[in-house]
Amino acid sequence: MKRLKLPLYTKILLWFLVNLAVLALFGYVYVSKLITPELEWLLSGPPGSKFEDLSARLSDQLINRPQSDWLDVLERFEDRRDVTFALFGTDGQLVLGHAPEPPEDVRKRLIDKRRAESRQRPQRPNDSAQPPKPRFLLRSEMPTRYWAGIHMDILYEQNGLWHPLTLAMISHDVSADGLLFNWTPWVILFSCGILFSALLWFPFVQGITEAIRRTNEASKRIAAGQFDVRLPDQRGDELGELASSVNTMAAQLGDYMTQQRRITADVAHELCSPIARMQMALGVVEQRSTPEQATYLQKLDRELQHMAKLVEEVLAFTKAETIPDRETPEDIDLRELIQNVLAREAPENCIQLDIGDIKLHSLRNALDRAIGNVLRNSVRYACDIEIHAKAENGRVIIQILDRGPGIPAESVSRLFEPFYRPEAARGRNTGGSGLGLAITKRCIEACQGTVTARNREGGGLVVDISLPF
Repeated sequence: MKRLKLPLYTKILLWFLVNLAVLALFGYVYVSKLITPELEWLLSGPPGSKFEDLSARLSDQLINRPQSDWLDVLERFEDRRDVTFALFGTDGQLVLGHAPEPPEDVRKRLIDKRRAESRQRPQRPNDSAQPPKPRFLLRSEMPTRYWAGIHMDILYEQNGLWHPLTLAMISHDVSADGLLFNWTPWVILFSCGILFSALLWFPFVQGITEAIRRTNEASKRIAAGQFDVRLPDQRGDELGELASSVNTMAAQLGDYMTQQRRITADVAHELCSPIARMQMALGVVEQRSTPEQATYLQKLDRELQHMAKLVEEVLAFTKAETIPDRETPEDIDLRELIQNVLAREAPENCIQLDIGDIKLHSLRNALDRAIGNVLRNSVRYACDIEIHAKAENGRVIIQILDRGPGIPAESVSRLFEPFYRPEAARGRNTGGSGLGLAITKRCIEACQGTVTARNREGGGLVVDISLPF
């Protein structure tokens, strides 16, 4: 299963949201478990004021209407709201409205013995009550309902007695369809907080991700052999230390590789003279040898020839880095250059060409040697060779295809490494020194291009060379 890749900033922001969610969960547990099992604390702020204002508006409309119209007034308040309004007496019994039967804990809060005594005093509905209005907010289960109640200042006449009333608002959610409080401002506030936090964190996280991105790119370039890469290391934190370490590593690797190449070139150069003297001496010995000795001398001659060729390739490999200093770019007819390579490397092979009229400005000798090395490998190990070339998106794409055994998938990425041969059993009779494709890579890079290899569907290998015009 492919893992989902997320930018570091997105991961930090998501972790921040998880942190907020955990804090909100702890806050909810604290409020619901430690403060009170009831919800009256919600009415201590703006929701309580809104409920009082709603009760006052309802009282004003009831006072100005006969009692026979009070039910219509309640129903108009319920219109287009998922809320039920009802009026209860001081004994907890429903007086007006379509409320369900209140549970016992709600009924206890509806009963007001102190106000019930006022039934014995003749009062008019518009008389004002002096004490403050008690409020409550409870939740009942099965089904879940929220009961908000407030004792009103108006009285209801029944059987010659005036009954104090309590307004009950029943809802399926604690916001009471926005009458107590509205979730929208909180959602907007929370969203603005998230947005502000994201913007506030952005410069900090951007600095971290940018430093990591530069380090990642530098590591890739170092892995590709570009040891002159340097990172800014002015940061005073661990990322600055990492950049300084990468710079030190790149410098040391560059020095090491330079020394290694110099030693390799010097050793290869020094070997040329003794090998040449040995070949001359062997020629003299062959002239004076007996027929029985000739077979052994021929074997020795083949070994010396192989050693001389290996030294020659090592020298070519070390000199490939200095190609841009030794060669000058020139105008090249690609078809003509490839035909010259074919005449030299595969004069007897029938190779299919598909090359347009392409001109480019590059290093002729480097390109000639690079294509020649690839073609030599194809001729040695495969058949049905094809060479395609086309201009595409401002670059020249050259493809050398064959029908052969291909190479193991794990060897594709290492094919252009020096001295690497994908077949462990390959000997000198079936394989070269392992420097041919490494020289090809250096020659193509000297031409400001790239070279890659991949297995071909149906068997075989495809070498792609991309060059600028």
